[in-house]
Amino acid sequence: MGSDTQSNEEQLEMLLMTLAEVRHGICLFQSDNQGKRVLLIQERFGKENIIVHDIAKDDEETGMVSSRDFRKWASETDAKVVIVYNLQLLGMRFGDEEAIEKLNFMRDQILSIGKLFVFGVSPYFNRLLSGKARDLYSCILYHFIFHDSEERPAVICGLDLDRLTGNDALEISRYMELKERIQSRNMARDIPMYLACMESWCDVEQYLSYCEREFIAVLAEEADRYYAQKDIKIADIENVWILAGTWIGLENAERSAPWYEKVLCMVRGELGEDHELYADALMEYTDYYEAISDYVTCEMFCDQAVKIYDEKNMKYSGKGRVALQRKAKIFRMHSMFAEALDMYQGLLDYNISKYGEKYYGNAYLYSNLGRVYEEQGDLSRALEQYYIALETLEKAGRGEGWLVSICQNICVTYIKCGNANTAWKYIKKAKKIVEDVYGKDSIYLIDIYNSMSGVWSARERPDKELEYLQKAFRLIRRIHMEDSEKASYIYHNMSRLLSYNGLMDDAVTLCKRAIEIREKVYGEKSEVTASSYEQLAYELYIISDVLQAKKYINKARSTYVSLYGNQNKHVKRIDDFLEANAQEVL
Repeated sequence: MGSDTQSNEEQLEMLLMTLAEVRHGICLFQSDNQGKRVLLIQERFGKENIIVHDIAKDDEETGMVSSRDFRKWASETDAKVVIVYNLQLLGMRFGDEEAIEKLNFMRDQILSIGKLFVFGVSPYFNRLLSGKARDLYSCILYHFIFHDSEERPAVICGLDLDRLTGNDALEISRYMELKERIQSRNMARDIPMYLACMESWCDVEQYLSYCEREFIAVLAEEADRYYAQKDIKIADIENVWILAGTWIGLENAERSAPWYEKVLCMVRGELGEDHELYADALMEYTDYYEAISDYVTCEMFCDQAVKIYDEKNMKYSGKGRVALQRKAKIFRMHSMFAEALDMYQGLLDYNISKYGEKYYGNAYLYSNLGRVYEEQGDLSRALEQYYIALETLEKAGRGEGWLVSICQNICVTYIKCGNANTAWKYIKKAKKIVEDVYGKDSIYLIDIYNSMSGVWSARERPDKELEYLQKAFRLIRRIHMEDSEKASYIYHNMSRLLSYNGLMDDAVTLCKRAIEIREKVYGEKSEVTASSYEQLAYELYIISDVLQAKKYINKARSTYVSLYGNQNKHVKRIDDFLEANAQEVL
């Protein structure tokens, strides 16, 4: 297990002093390996002076612990100290919310027993207690932290968990704990735990190493086989959605579609198309259509869901707000900016009325308002909204991932303003956050390098532009993301730049690689895939491969028409190209 650090020894000495001096109350120690710590405490303080209870030895069928259990454990001997550890297992067995709520409720009953209780918890469960069990946590006399970094799963390499805040830190801790639990049981099949781990990964996968996908894919395959053989009922719906969402996160959207369809049909048949659960099923299904860039179906499903939520007076429920946000995004795609602004502003007004002006979640809406103004070309108002979003997060001390995203938005806006120096300032700020918190091999850095390349493009320095795309390319190879969605963007951009510099063979090779990935991830009928078809057509035209150029330009045009109709900027751009080069291409 590795040797203890000086810090751990100091924590142990302080804990032992507390056991000797404090007569009653509650203390807490945090460790990945609580059993090891309890053995050391018993060895140094004396087994006869401590009552020890390990939650891991309880029979799950006996149910959630009660104050009666604490009294029973405390009465085993006359010892004045009671250590109860592995409390995190209560959350795994009975659900985090239930376990936390009941422990919080038992605070006064535990204190009235009149002994000193020492709780042993995992880092994740400690974060959960501090955020969700305020009454209990407020009366904890002393808090001791043991660092067992050598025992943590490899997922935390390069990730400074202590620098993360709020739900990000909590959910990453939860994922790490669930993964470690699954691995410690030699991957024994446990579908509820698999689903819990998959759900956590979906929430935080952008922060984690790309190699985590290999572990999650194994769980997803097992869950897929399980539900394929099961007679799925309404009670299974949430779990099926976790499975489908995991396939999307794994960039294998086609595996998700049958599950979304199965749930939608079942809810329609059993509850009808006017039920709120049908609206939920529609919204979950839009994740698939958005993943493959089928915005026509995405919009149709979204409209149906919004209508149901509105009729049920659930417009601003959790899923209702998601539906409105997605609808606003669709408005933006159709250049319906006034409608998008109204929808985002309505959501913001709701948040302010319910949570207050300083609520950190408002930053997401301010940022989206900025995106609308940016897309309209009103760059000064866009920056104004981005700065409000940035200030909201910084004052709240929250949202490292959002801070990075907003700094990138500001960078892009300043590039459009022709102010490359300020753009560089903000993208460097984003890079520092990523490296400090997520490490120098973070997936986030791929997008950062891409934006940095854009700054050098604005400065008309193609050599530096290529340098940062190559940094992204090297990172992609280092963390084995060669076949990923993010990689396709770098291949596409490098292809465009190499083409500009006359390196046509390499440009064509990279563009074909981007197309290969995008067809797999998004399918042929998506805007991002069409953009690579279009890019490849122009490159093939330059090298006089006219037949292939014609093939890809027609594929691009056909896709744009299917997505947006005959009248849109993409079709116009292609038609202008075809008209200008009619003799060569047609």
